[in-house]
Amino acid sequence: MKEIILVKLGGSIITDKKIAYLARKSIIRRLAKELKQSKQNIILAHGSGSFGHTSAVKFGGKKGYISKIGIARVARDAMEINRIVMGILITEGIPAVSFRPMGMILTSAGKIEDSFFKSVEEVIKQGLIPVVYGDVIWDKKWKSTIYSGETILNKLAMYLRKKNFNIKRIIQVGQTNGVYDDRKKTIPIITNKTWPNLKKFIFELKTKDVTGGMQHKVEDALKMANLGIETLLINGKTKNELSKALLNKKVKGTLIK
Repeated sequence: MKEIILVKLGGSIITDKKIAYLARKSIIRRLAKELKQSKQNIILAHGSGSFGHTSAVKFGGKKGYISKIGIARVARDAMEINRIVMGILITEGIPAVSFRPMGMILTSAGKIEDSFFKSVEEVIKQGLIPVVYGDVIWDKKWKSTIYSGETILNKLAMYLRKKNFNIKRIIQVGQTNGVYDDRKKTIPIITNKTWPNLKKFIFELKTKDVTGGMQHKVEDALKMANLGIETLLINGKTKNELSKALLNKKVKGTLIK
């Protein structure tokens, strides 16, 4: 059974969400170097940050769009940050292959109606690193929806489990030491049992995020916990935190299990 770790680089760490269309290339490059320290099979996802979110706030896309040229711009912006990330990964010697989510998934009212992940499965078997990202998804009822990078990862995880892949862990890399409470202190562990009481105390950075922000991340992770897959949220601004997480060393983050 092939073991896989899923890694998501959040839009908040690879872009400056306060400045439209600004990629943090030096951080992406450092995180790429940390990824190389792991000898495990990895599937990588990344967010859209100030690229896709900037245009999505203006033109829509989560439950439909206001104009055809508008949604085309949202789709282009999501692809542009992926182009930047892929350029850095390959320059750093990582055999990464990009998969565009809108070409693999069709939804209806936000729920997957059809998908094609077999090509991702084949790339993993060949020892390459598949890369997916937050993207516009075409929807039969709403016209369009938007899936975050972690949502795409979760869908892939569920597919790969059925194909007898062992999903060891999901690592989400953001710009905080995991999930903060109302005093901006890290909550070390979140479970389905503790979440209802913790939810009202969660602190979030107030930046544009059409995919739901930290609450969305936690609730998606709890769904994966029900399948026996834990999620670790860590700070990408801290040097070597990602490499330590990949090597199963202690980090300052939140474990959702």
